[in-house]
Amino acid sequence: MYVIKVMHGYIDKSGARTRKKDPKILMVFTSQVESAAFAHKIGGHVKPLAQIKSGHE
Repeated sequence: MYVIKVMHGYIDKSGARTRKKDPKILMVFTSQVESAAFAHKIGGHVKPLAQIKSGHE
């Protein structure tokens, strides 16, 4: 599972940037190839979901 990181935040399901690290609201990709293509298109980079550390659960 992968998310897209952009400018001090992540892309949520609506396509907006958010600083929240909640997987329930983030746009999550199952394929690294798909996520890399999308990240390249919008100028972000791919980050594995397991590497996201939430400040408070």
